[in-house]
Formats: sequence, C-alpha cells, structure tokens
Amino acid sequence: MTAVEIKNLTFAYAGGEPVLRDISLDVSAGEVFVIAGASGSGKTTLCRIICGVIPHAVKGSLSGRVTVIDIDPHEAGLPQTALRAGMVFQDADSQIISMTVEDELAFALENLCRPPEEIRYRVDELSSEFGFSDLKRANPATLSCGQKKLLMIAAVCAPFPPVLILDEPMSGLDAAGRNLVTDAIAKQKNRGRTVIIVEHNIMRFTSADRWLLLAFGEAVLCDKPSVITKEQGILRDLGLI
Repeated sequence: MTAVEIKNLTFAYAGGEPVLRDISLDVSAGEVFVIAGASGSGKTTLCRIICGVIPHAVKGSLSGRVTVIDIDPHEAGLPQTALRAGMVFQDADSQIISMTVEDELAFALENLCRPPEEIRYRVDELSSEFGFSDLKRANPATLSCGQKKLLMIAAVCAPFPPVLILDEPMSGLDAAGRNLVTDAIAKQKNRGRTVIIVEHNIMRFTSADRWLLLAFGEAVLCDKPSVITKEQGILRDLGLI
C-alpha cells in the first residue's frame, strides 16, 4: 500500500522562483523514508506540502498531484489532513503550546472534539508509551531537549495519523536525546506507521528503508541507504559528506 504519492510536483512561494521542481515519488505504508539535502534544497517545503501546511497556512503556486492515504491535502482541510499526516517541527519549543505534558498530549484530541473519557485514556496510553507517566503534570519548559522532541512526537501521534513527519529530529540534541528519538522512530515503524524524516546528515538514519536526495529543488536520487552512501561524488557535490 502507498501512503504518500507525489507526481510532477512544482511549488513556488508567493512572488518567488520554484523551490521544488517536477518532484515525483512514492512512500510505502510502514516505511521509514528520509529526505536529505543541503539547506535550501526544499526538504522542509516538501514535508509542509505533504501535511497540508502548504497551501492552507503558507501560500504559493503549486502544480502536480499529491495524495496522502486517500486524500489530496490541498483540497482537504488541515483537520482532515492532520488525521493522516502529522508533522513535528525542527524546533520543538515553537510547537509546544500547553503548560503541562498531559495538556499537550490532549490538545489535538480536544480540538477534534473527542469524548473526555477517550482523551483521558489516550493521554495515559501515550504517557506510558513515551515515558511520561511520572511527568504528566510537569511543565514542558522543564524537560530536556530530547524529552521536548519526544513530547511533540507523542502529541502528533495522539489522533493516530498513519504518516508521521519529522523535520530534522536530531537537531540540537545530545546523545541521550538522539537515543530517545531513535527509539521512538523504531517503535512507530513497528506499529506500522509511515515515518518521513528530513535530515541533512547522511550518516544518520542509515537503517531507513529509502532515502531521497534533493538538490536545488530537484530529486537527484531515491534509493536504499546502502546504494546512496556509495555515491560519493553525488554526496560530495550536495555537501552531505
């Protein structure tokens, strides 16, 4: 089953030149798929299109076809798209909005008007799964960077989106924080969730199923990590090694 399908996608922010040019790819259900490239290559823009932030919250000119599970994010509203693809931003602090861990975990479900008993059950479930059982009343500001990132992964997973998008999830983390995120990604894959990761460090996530390399808005190569890491010339040209 295909979780994400993109055909001939071109996008330009309002008044600008295209930042993505004729991108075509597909991501299978349950796959860990890494989008790699140097700064400005269009990685984050591509993910914002998949999760519907573009064009609903950020405007621009878009052509081509995007399908996430069974909808076109650009025709569907953000609430519908969020039930299929949830995105964790690079800066976790910018995404945290609640004063306690449990409120953060409940936020998406409350906005979806889920019953209170369902919300309480799901918050307890997420707290146990992600290691927040003893921190539910804690202020997220007191958490480590790794815990904040983990909290946002948990919060985005609350309404069970089949696709999870992580933008530079290792950014700013120490070894302990990176281990927390790595374990969380492995658990989500084991649960059958599709995980799309934006990354610029070619040595991270070598256990991913496939990598897409972007350069100046164009797809250069899409293959297994073992194949891509042998392409030393391409990686050097892209500034990834």
